[in-house]
Amino acid sequence: MRRVLAGIAAWGFVASAWAGSAWFVVAESAAERVEVSLASSERHGDVVSFRQRRTLLGGQVDPNTQRTLREVLEKRLLDCRNRRVATRSRATFDVDDALIDHQVVRGGAPSWQPLAPGDVLVGKLCRS
Repeated sequence: MRRVLAGIAAWGFVASAWAGSAWFVVAESAAERVEVSLASSERHGDVVSFRQRRTLLGGQVDPNTQRTLREVLEKRLLDCRNRRVATRSRATFDVDDALIDHQVVRGGAPSWQPLAPGDVLVGKLCRS
């Protein structure tokens, strides 16, 4: 019984922390909504680490499993000085909240991608 109560208490703590996180919409279309967690951002010099969530709205299907996708969660890095972004990990979920795929970039230099001039991420996450 104590384990059950401890599990319920732990889930409540996690759920309240998730609900309390501040998500900011950076892009939205008929197919998806892209948000970043401002509460998760941490700055280390010119690089900001943060979490990004893509909620898929268009009924996209995973080509490997043929399951309908709901959400993609990513841990990312943003290089404020050089205006570029890299993905450290990505988890993909279906409409039933089941994990479809999880990828992690290990070791070595991140695979940086340039950002377009005026990208919302830079303005929101790179404030001094």
